[in-house]
Amino acid sequence: MPIRLIGLLCGTTLLMSAPAAFAADPFDVGIRVEGKARTLVKERTVTLADAPIIKDGNSEHSCSGQAAIGALQAGTGGDWSGTWFEGLGYSADVIKSVNPSPAYFELWVNHKFSSTGLCDSALGGGDDVLMFVQDCEYVPELEGCRSPVTPLGVRVAKTIRRNTVRTIRIVDYAANGRTSPEAGAIVFVNGNRLGRTNNQGEIRVKATKLGVATVYAKDKGHVRSETARVRIVT
Repeated sequence: MPIRLIGLLCGTTLLMSAPAAFAADPFDVGIRVEGKARTLVKERTVTLADAPIIKDGNSEHSCSGQAAIGALQAGTGGDWSGTWFEGLGYSADVIKSVNPSPAYFELWVNHKFSSTGLCDSALGGGDDVLMFVQDCEYVPELEGCRSPVTPLGVRVAKTIRRNTVRTIRIVDYAANGRTSPEAGAIVFVNGNRLGRTNNQGEIRVKATKLGVATVYAKDKGHVRSETARVRIVT
């Protein structure tokens, strides 16, 4: 396990003196997994039940299915493997046959970095789980990474009238969930490149066809954004 990840997990061990509480009734969450070069699990909604998840066959290595591990298990159809660390739970070493070592899969929940890990990141209905390859270099003097990989986000109206011009805004998420404009991001509409954002992280688009349009963004050093869906109406 990478030094940065071990440090983050060990730093949270002191916070785990009491077991996390999980809901008993099933609920839905979103899950997406991004590899370094491609999307491994497209964003989808999964239902989490209050059932244990054991990946290594050891019944003592059990995690609640309503934690982040449940979203990963359901989203991948179980196509992942990991190592159990006592007091820390499972790491996700391989997802969909992709092993990014010496980089690793990082966990974010609701657009924030999760330091509590797969087993102890309790979820609730409507939460969003994102896992992606983090390959930044840990710098001891900074007690963190220099230029870590961070995800992008899309800000656009959910409904736009046809033949009107609207603004798409692309943001960069920091580990604490704060956002900042992402200048130079490449924006795609319905899979076609629209252009790059300006210094305010914005680009204008004219809605010309009725129906549902998809919008997402990419930029070097970042995880591609979620896909926003926009209804074009009369």
